[in-house]
Amino acid sequence: MTSTTPDLTNPFPGLRCFLSDEDYLFFGRHEQIEDLLRRLRTNRLVAVVGTSGSGKSSLVRAGLLPAVLGGGMSQSGSAWEIAVMRPGGSPMAHLARALCDAGLYDADAEDVQFHIQATLSRSRNGLIEAVRQSPAAAGSKLLLVVDQFEELFRFNRASATSQEEAIQFVNLLLQATQQAEQSIYVVLTMRSDFLGECSQFLGLAEAVNDGEFLIPRMTRDQIQEAIQGPIRVRGAEIAPRLLFRLLNDVEDNQDQLPVLQHALMRTWDLWSRSQESGVRGQEWKHPNLNSESRKPKSPISNLQSRLNPSPRPSPPPRGRGRIVHRV
Repeated sequence: MTSTTPDLTNPFPGLRCFLSDEDYLFFGRHEQIEDLLRRLRTNRLVAVVGTSGSGKSSLVRAGLLPAVLGGGMSQSGSAWEIAVMRPGGSPMAHLARALCDAGLYDADAEDVQFHIQATLSRSRNGLIEAVRQSPAAAGSKLLLVVDQFEELFRFNRASATSQEEAIQFVNLLLQATQQAEQSIYVVLTMRSDFLGECSQFLGLAEAVNDGEFLIPRMTRDQIQEAIQGPIRVRGAEIAPRLLFRLLNDVEDNQDQLPVLQHALMRTWDLWSRSQESGVRGQEWKHPNLNSESRKPKSPISNLQSRLNPSPRPSPPPRGRGRIVHRV
């Protein structure tokens, strides 16, 4: 990485996803964001589906949500309320908390979350009623994001009580997106290996089929933009040799995108420390790329060995690329 007067704030999130307020650091997904907006304009329920590590949560949180708030759904209205949740071990309570956190209700009011959850639990129209009763939602549209939706399937198997709550939660989502009285949109993110479990809930498989958005593979140019974009926002540049090595490591292993982000985060930390010590305006190269070894490790390969230590050497599995282990 090279720069004269860079902002040394790390622009990479590491293993976590990008957040909505980090959209200015989120690069390489413009076409996917536009495709996702088009899908949402025609479907009140959209399921963003992909393999683990394919960037589903980042695409929705740092891509779709800022685009909606920025006018990407202007034909549906300009006033939007955004609620984000994960089902976890209590989907109804988490939905109530998400509506409260979104500003639909006064968070300081006494027992407000209890009252929201009671409204949600009253009938299949519970989400519609909760939005209707919200003073803040008057004249606005609600976009509810249920991130890591596959958590609901694990919750559904926990007990008879949890199964009942899971069915109730799914019914709320389906009913809310199949009526026209209140403008409620739902976006799910879900790992593709859980798609078959949608058939456990009446009507869910059909709704997911209608609104499915399968995340496509990023091209080499898009991955390069995702690497270079955040660095340039900070006023720096990445060394061409390091960029080339990273692209080669991740291009055929796109379930490792979070590992790429984490490797970049740690690489930036090393480089920024060299800048703070007075070595400015010089190209930063990862130490392993300057090794005398015949097969130096890239930052990603080096990080993988640290995240997945092995007690003894073992041959790499057949049919795999440069990135062997999965976080």
